[in-house]
Amino acid sequence: MRESRSFVCLFVGVIFIEMASTTTKIQTLRSLIKELRRTVGNHDRVQQTPIFSYVMNEYRRNAVTDQQYCHQQEEITYLAQTCATYLTSSRRYLELYDAYHGCGERSVKETASMVGFKLPNER
Repeated sequence: MRESRSFVCLFVGVIFIEMASTTTKIQTLRSLIKELRRTVGNHDRVQQTPIFSYVMNEYRRNAVTDQQYCHQQEEITYLAQTCATYLTSSRRYLELYDAYHGCGERSVKETASMVGFKLPNER
C-alpha cells in the first residue's frame, strides 16, 4: 500500500511481550491484531502474514508461567501497549492526511466549513 505501512509492520516486529495481567495481555494482543488487519488490507489474511506469526510466537514464547519469573513485566507491557498505540495513531494520521491533503486550493467558504465555522451571509 504505502511505504509507511511497511515501516509500521517492521516496527511491530521488535516487540517482546511478557505481561502480568491476562486481560491486559489479551487486550493488547487484540489491538495489535486489529491494527495489523487494517494495515494488511482486505485481500490478504492476517494469519498468513509473517508479522502475525512473529507476534503470536513471541506471545507464546514469553508467556509468564508459575515456573518462570520475569523481572521486566511492566516494561514489556508498556512496550506492547505503546506499539499498539503507535499503530492506531499511524492509521489515523494516514486517514486525516488522505482526507485533507492534496485537494488543491480551497475557497474561504470551504475552509471555514472544514473547521466548523460559518461565513456571514453576503448581501
